[in-house]
Amino acid sequence: MADTAYNPFMQDDEEGIEDSIVAAAENPSEPTPTESPSPAPSKESSPVKEEPSYDAIAAKLLKDHLALTALELHVELVESGRELPRLRDYFSNPGNFERQVEKESQLQPLHRTSSETTFDSLDLARYSDDGANQADERHAVLEFELRKARETIKSLRANLTEAAESDVPSPEHMKRDAEGLSHQEALKPLEARALNYLINEYLLNNNYKLTSITFSDENEDQDFDDWDDVGLNMPRPPDLLHLYRDYGRHVVPIIITATADVACGNDSINGDQPEEVEADIGMALDEERQNRESKMKTLDEQIMRLTKENETLKSQIKDMERDIEHLQAPKNSTPSISPINTPRKETFGPGERRQPIGADAETLSNHADMATNQEASTLANGDEGGDESALAEAIDSDLPEGHAVPTEINGPAHESRVDHKEDDIPIHRQMSEPFQRALIGTVLQARESSDLRLREEVSKIPSDTDGVIEMLARCLPYIVPNVLLAKREELVPLILCSATLNSDPKERDKLLNLLFNLIKKPDEEQRQVILSGCVAFAKHVGLTRAEAELLPQCWEQITHKYPERRLLVAESCGVLASYLPSEIRSSLVLSMLQQMLDDKVEIVREAAIKSLGLVFSLIQDTDKYNQGLELILSALNDSAECVVTAVQQVFLPAFAHWAHELDRLETNLIASILKRMELASMDLQRSGPDTSAIEQKIQLHCSTLQCLIPALYVSVIMAAPLTTETQEKSESDIASLEVTRFPKPLCMLHDIAVIIGSKDQLAVRVHNFESHIGDTSIEPWANYSWVTNEFIPRLLEVLGRLDASLTDCVKALSKLFLNICRTFGRVFTDAKIKPKFQAVLNVPDDQREMLVQSGQTSITKATLPVYAVGVLGSHNREEDRKQLEQFLQESVIMLALCNAPIDSLRVTYLELHTHPTYHELLLASLWGCVVHQSASVRVFCAKLFEVLVKGMNEGLVSSRVTPALITLSGDQDLAVKLATIPAFGTIMENTTQKETLDRVYIQFQSFLDDPAYREEHSLLVQLIHTFGKVGPNAEPKFRDEFVLPRLAAIAHGNNNTTNDTRKSDVATALFEAYSALSCCFVSDDLIREAMLPGLRCLRQDMEQLMPTHEAVVSSMIKEMEEKLLSKERSSSMESHPGLGSEDARRALFNKIGAQRNKMATVFQAKKK
Repeated sequence: MADTAYNPFMQDDEEGIEDSIVAAAENPSEPTPTESPSPAPSKESSPVKEEPSYDAIAAKLLKDHLALTALELHVELVESGRELPRLRDYFSNPGNFERQVEKESQLQPLHRTSSETTFDSLDLARYSDDGANQADERHAVLEFELRKARETIKSLRANLTEAAESDVPSPEHMKRDAEGLSHQEALKPLEARALNYLINEYLLNNNYKLTSITFSDENEDQDFDDWDDVGLNMPRPPDLLHLYRDYGRHVVPIIITATADVACGNDSINGDQPEEVEADIGMALDEERQNRESKMKTLDEQIMRLTKENETLKSQIKDMERDIEHLQAPKNSTPSISPINTPRKETFGPGERRQPIGADAETLSNHADMATNQEASTLANGDEGGDESALAEAIDSDLPEGHAVPTEINGPAHESRVDHKEDDIPIHRQMSEPFQRALIGTVLQARESSDLRLREEVSKIPSDTDGVIEMLARCLPYIVPNVLLAKREELVPLILCSATLNSDPKERDKLLNLLFNLIKKPDEEQRQVILSGCVAFAKHVGLTRAEAELLPQCWEQITHKYPERRLLVAESCGVLASYLPSEIRSSLVLSMLQQMLDDKVEIVREAAIKSLGLVFSLIQDTDKYNQGLELILSALNDSAECVVTAVQQVFLPAFAHWAHELDRLETNLIASILKRMELASMDLQRSGPDTSAIEQKIQLHCSTLQCLIPALYVSVIMAAPLTTETQEKSESDIASLEVTRFPKPLCMLHDIAVIIGSKDQLAVRVHNFESHIGDTSIEPWANYSWVTNEFIPRLLEVLGRLDASLTDCVKALSKLFLNICRTFGRVFTDAKIKPKFQAVLNVPDDQREMLVQSGQTSITKATLPVYAVGVLGSHNREEDRKQLEQFLQESVIMLALCNAPIDSLRVTYLELHTHPTYHELLLASLWGCVVHQSASVRVFCAKLFEVLVKGMNEGLVSSRVTPALITLSGDQDLAVKLATIPAFGTIMENTTQKETLDRVYIQFQSFLDDPAYREEHSLLVQLIHTFGKVGPNAEPKFRDEFVLPRLAAIAHGNNNTTNDTRKSDVATALFEAYSALSCCFVSDDLIREAMLPGLRCLRQDMEQLMPTHEAVVSSMIKEMEEKLLSKERSSSMESHPGLGSEDARRALFNKIGAQRNKMATVFQAKKK
């Protein structure tokens, strides 16, 4: 066996059979080993006539043109291994059959085609004379052709197998390394086909289907589904894994010396190998093992050292994070498709690196390691500038999912191919980087998505063919399983790569059109993927191609019938704004977004508004300012709330930043909105009873101005001249601002620290601004003077035009002033805002009553509640609380003494009552008026207690409100008593404490039973109104045991009243009370004993005084009587079941009789 060549694709037990087959194929006339030759006839045998040979029989058949019989003989001889050359030559020559066909055609015309020129292509069964056996003969011919083809294949395979066995080298000649063997010996075609089959089988079994498909396409001449196509005459060998594991038993390379010589394995080692060689092998193995162990120890020590160094670097990076805080974006503010990194060129100094924003400490430490090693290797090679492209690739490969490499790092790869020059986007705004990130993060909100991998693929466009191949390899495994399940966004990276790198403009246009039409109705995540791809494409190709290739696709989709497509266009305009030329942004893009503001779908308009915010943050053409202002004012009137919110939180802050740069914020933008508020307030004074539309306008303008207060404050403090103290101090010397210094912003773009750039810079500016307020030696600057001399006074004029009864407008204006005072600070509020309000509210004593009666004073308008809630309630200091309490008490007294309406105070207490921190303060302000000498003041006090009961702690109601009302109820003045009755009713509705309720019951009983009150008609009417209001919501016990019996007694007593006026007032009040109580669940006994007697008495009064209401009272009485009657019938049927069945039987008979009479009438009508 040592001398025999080993072939893993052959089996030893088949060699004998294969050799015999090969010999039979080479010498067909010789007998095979399985067939013994016929014995020669013996001379001593009986004299029998010699049989003719097969060759003579064949010659006779061919001579007589018996072709089919000769064919059958030829087949039989071939199958038995005794093929005759005569028959073989005859049937292989097509000329023999052409002549035969010509002769037969003279006897019988046969159809044939010109292509049948060989025996293999002839259908002899068609020319048979036996019509019944044509199919069988055709089948026989086809079987013969099949056997002949198989025999030929078998013969060729045997020859190939024999050739392969003779060419396989012996293991004794394989004493060379594997690499040398592969280079020195060429792969033979037979070996290649066998290995190809096994490799393809391995790929399929291990789910490398795409690779298998590619491999099959590269070997088109081989059928991988059939092992016989290989050409070897042997069964299919084991798979590659089995051959690999079995390889060690045949050829095992052993390292004997330090050279590259390799010895063979068990099959090649002779049994008589010298012992010295075995000893050398053992020593070599021991030495190799020792070397490997020493290397492992060295590597372990190196790992420990690197781990310690990594920990040190992590701690250093954590210390440095404070210094690079301004470079890190907020967590949810800047999305992965942020266009803040515009494709402009930046120059880095030697050794400078830009860290990715948002990376964690561990990632930054790894990047620091790479940067250090890169710099060391670069300096060693003499490159002072550092290899930034290599560092960018290293950082890019190690970035976690969701973190994108900044454009400046990936930039050089693209700048080498895309020449921007004049198309570069300059830094055209003095806008802080946090504000830029907040603006883009608001418009392009980062959403938690499962497609971070896909978006990362989209944002990395390769720059060469190798990169395209790598991307295809990464993306195709995701495409094939998902494309049939409508996961078409997986195709976006491929489309973008093709569109970016394709040189044919028409093909690029088709691919980009396919990108925008890839998904019929793209959802939010799918749109984000497409937008990420558009940004990556624009970065890669530059401004000119982005304009020429992307914008036409957006323009085609702007009127698409699906709103999802139009929404994609609206978002694309904002995303691509920073990657387009300036003149295109201010013309075509602006025109597209303006057109989309008229879309009928509100989400499309909302997206267009957000994109307009991005566009106007980049526009430099000042001629577009007025157009932007008109767009804002028109969009504020949109019917959709989400569109108005987008204007106030995105478009307006971005536009205000531009207005501030152009010095038009105060005098143009804010003044325009303020002017519209003034016109609306004037219209409200002249309008009729329906003022809801005008009120909504005022509320809208208030909320819009509130959104502009942060920008206004920044404009004022940034324009303030720096004092000497501020210039001498550094940012670290100035105390940081309190967390509650500014009101909570509605969004990131309203955050003052974001607008300015940093909290430290904001603290410096605030300190400098507040030091100016109390310093009279410094002249006020223009922005400051506009706020104090024009903005606040004009708002006060608006307040003076609005009546206090317009609750919603008062709330909106209160929020506006609260925001102004909280933003500009306590010092500014005390020095500038409070004095202006006090000057308006302070009316001379001699003119106060006259002005109040004429309605020309601000104390009865919206000024009073706005001052109390928005100004005095803006800062929660102790002195501010005392000032608010004193102002409220003085206002109650002043309005009561002037007999003014209570609306302004009612609104003030209602607004302050919504904050539980003011409950004690409000009660304290009223307790000082309980014992006031003026009865009108005590009346006001009782009415305001009614406002405070609902929503207040029951403990305060029991300890502070109820005693005050009981005190006022004992007042000698009847008006004070009457004012306490609704307050007691409110307590009954909103309190559950038994002690408090019992005290209120006793007070109501005293009002009704005290002889001193029996003749007080107004007191009785007020009690009836209160019972009707609180009855449905009070405790059932109070309603059943007190309210209903008392109302019945009052109705009975009203029948005997002779004064028609009083009688009518009481009857009207009773009618309203019973109408409210009739909806409550009342027991049958109460209906019979209280409700029906009272309603019957009321019906008598209504017949005389108000006949129109008598029908309603009668219907209520009838309904209650039927209810009682049905209950009595059901109870009687239960007690006497026979009577019930008799009544049912009688009713059934009556119905049948009525139906019979009806049918008879119908028939009589038909006869007539």
